[in-house]
Amino acid sequence: MGTSNFNLEDPAKQEAIRRGPHEYVPTAGKHGSYVAKPYKHQEYPKMMGKFPRPQFAAFKGKPDGDRLFEEATKEWDAAMIATTVNSAAEAQTWLKQNG
Repeated sequence: MGTSNFNLEDPAKQEAIRRGPHEYVPTAGKHGSYVAKPYKHQEYPKMMGKFPRPQFAAFKGKPDGDRLFEEATKEWDAAMIATTVNSAAEAQTWLKQNG
């Protein structure tokens, strides 16, 4: 039990603080506290593509189905990454070009 932390009763809560959007704020005394940062929605970058992801069921009975599924997934990933836009102007340009 040398790695236990007795500051919090629930280890799951401690892990959520460690992984989550929290910021350590020093206070008077020995220990500070972790305060949750407010969530800020970011609109960009975003992917404009609406291509359906390949489903494994479509490749399941075929010879070399695993390899074909991996290739289709890689092609889908590349197509989705190609549709990434970083601003509203780029999004409008992409929509004009691709409908």
